[in-house]
Amino acid sequence: MNCAEFHQGDVLVCEDCGLELFVQKECNECGEGEATCCSGPCTFSCCGQEMKLKKK
Repeated sequence: MNCAEFHQGDVLVCEDCGLELFVQKECNECGEGEATCCSGPCTFSCCGQEMKLKKK
């Protein structure tokens, strides 16, 4: 997922160890897709795998 797709209050979770990251501030520097990301592709990984958006 691109950081611009996260909204305030979203939670990313590692399905392996359970680490959770809470989105406090939305990104307003990036557009849709990797080509318009502020500093290259966004990666949110833990324990060697991509973190997932936690279901609300």
